[in-house]
Amino acid sequence: MLNKLALSGIRHRIRDYSVLFSGLMIASAIFYMFMSLATNQSFLSSNSPAAATSFIFAFGIVLLAIITIVYINYANTFLLSMRQKEYGMFMMLGAKSSKISKMIFVETFAIGAMSTIIGSIIGIIATSFVSRWIIKALDMQVKHFNSFYLPALLWTFVFFIVIFLLSAIKNSVSLRRSKVLTLLNRDSQPVKIKRNGVLKAIQALFGLVMLIIGYFTMYYTGNNPSAIFMGIPVALVTIVGGTYFTINSVVTTIIALLKKNTKFSQKGLNNFTLSQLSFRITDYTKILSMVSMMFALALGAITVGLGFNSQIDNLVNGQNYYDVQVTNPNAAQQKRLKKLTVDKKVTYNYKTDGKKVYYQASEFKNQPVGYAKMNTKTMQFKLNSTKDPAKNSTAQYELMGTRLPKERMMEAEFVNDKTYQAINSKEITSVLVKTDFFKKNLPEIKAISKAENNRYPSLKTTSSDKYTSYTIINGFLSGLEFMGFFLGIAFLAMLASCLMFKILSGANGDVKRYKMLSKIGARQKVLRKTINKEIAVLFSVPAVLGIVHVLFGLQLFVGILYKPYANIEIPFAIFLVLYLGYYFLTRYLYKKIVLK
Repeated sequence: MLNKLALSGIRHRIRDYSVLFSGLMIASAIFYMFMSLATNQSFLSSNSPAAATSFIFAFGIVLLAIITIVYINYANTFLLSMRQKEYGMFMMLGAKSSKISKMIFVETFAIGAMSTIIGSIIGIIATSFVSRWIIKALDMQVKHFNSFYLPALLWTFVFFIVIFLLSAIKNSVSLRRSKVLTLLNRDSQPVKIKRNGVLKAIQALFGLVMLIIGYFTMYYTGNNPSAIFMGIPVALVTIVGGTYFTINSVVTTIIALLKKNTKFSQKGLNNFTLSQLSFRITDYTKILSMVSMMFALALGAITVGLGFNSQIDNLVNGQNYYDVQVTNPNAAQQKRLKKLTVDKKVTYNYKTDGKKVYYQASEFKNQPVGYAKMNTKTMQFKLNSTKDPAKNSTAQYELMGTRLPKERMMEAEFVNDKTYQAINSKEITSVLVKTDFFKKNLPEIKAISKAENNRYPSLKTTSSDKYTSYTIINGFLSGLEFMGFFLGIAFLAMLASCLMFKILSGANGDVKRYKMLSKIGARQKVLRKTINKEIAVLFSVPAVLGIVHVLFGLQLFVGILYKPYANIEIPFAIFLVLYLGYYFLTRYLYKKIVLK
């Protein structure tokens, strides 16, 4: 009977539980998405050149588990607060506390189980969709990755079942210890906020010191890769702790100082907004700290993924100056060449006597040969050209790669026109093309490369064109690139939804406050502005801290990314646009609840 009563309670209040269900489903979906990468050792070993990748993902699992536990704890509190009046009425009508405890146990566990199952299914579908989209959009070569990975699904089920089992026990114990009057009147009881200036000052100092230690650890680890097994745990602990203490002390101190500034606080409803924020920051410290860390992880993952994408372009351009090379082009190849958006096109002729390869020096006067030269300090390739390849070994190496395999090891000699004409040998023509952008022309470049391999079978195993270099380098680094983009998208969904659901879950408690303001004459326009400011601050605090974390955190990758801060404005802009989308959605839904 109690089981039916608990389940019917869920069914009748499904609208009230929608926010809770949505949050828990997203949490389990994101957990599965992360575990599908973190537990797949075949994927990690075959797609990452870094031996420490499994170690890094292990700490990622720990961090995600902590974040998820905090979130579920908040969701569990929200669940209990929604039904406490009903439980109090049941007990007042004579129901035993043991029976009510059993009912809340069944209800909590049922909600957890349903949301986990549905969330895992969503996670599998989302993993499939996101992975396919990323691989197709960025032309990645990812090995041993499956959207459905049984060990990840089992770990997700085990983790959430254990957490909800403990939550159900906690709710049952909490209900047994609560008095009937306390349950009936808990919403009317004031929330006491303890203020201790000395303690806040100590927390602020402690938080800043922990952040400095964490940032220095990441800088040191990035420049000393051997310290990674010690550096990452230290950075993880200090930055998480520092974030919590900073939000809990520094932000509340700033709000307190603004309240003391009467010129600011007494203007309009600023004092009300500051009071709301003072209460919320204290209540939301855990969730804001968690969102700040996820913001840093998501933005950092996408930034690093973009960095690996740039690394691929840099390495590919360094291997070959020309995007396309065709030997003795036939009509079909000529037709394909016309489809390219050409930036530079040159044609060189050469002859061979079986020992040497002879070029006409005069051809290079009008058509300088391009080549790439690497800067050993920055690991970046610079594109140059020369009219006299006879005096430039790098240019000669570039030309060597454009010849057929049997002619590559022959010595190249650059002769005058008369000497060249006197050589009694068949002339071979090389057409070399540099496009305006390699990846934009990738489908045509791929078709030309495959056609060359079919025309000259020896190229199938010894091809040295740019597309072959791109395939090798992309296969080597695209696994890391995929991890960055995939995890960034996953953490973005997690952090924004967590903050949104946390704010919305407290909206019902604010209805009375806004009704009171409306009754004493506050206009709807002013109330809307007040809500906009309040929610903007709640979204801004973790965003600012998260951005600072990322700027220092990129130091971890200075050893493997030649320019980790290059084009950083692109992922930041994309991320902020998506984040602002959640902000506008949250304030819209919040207004729908608290305002008429």
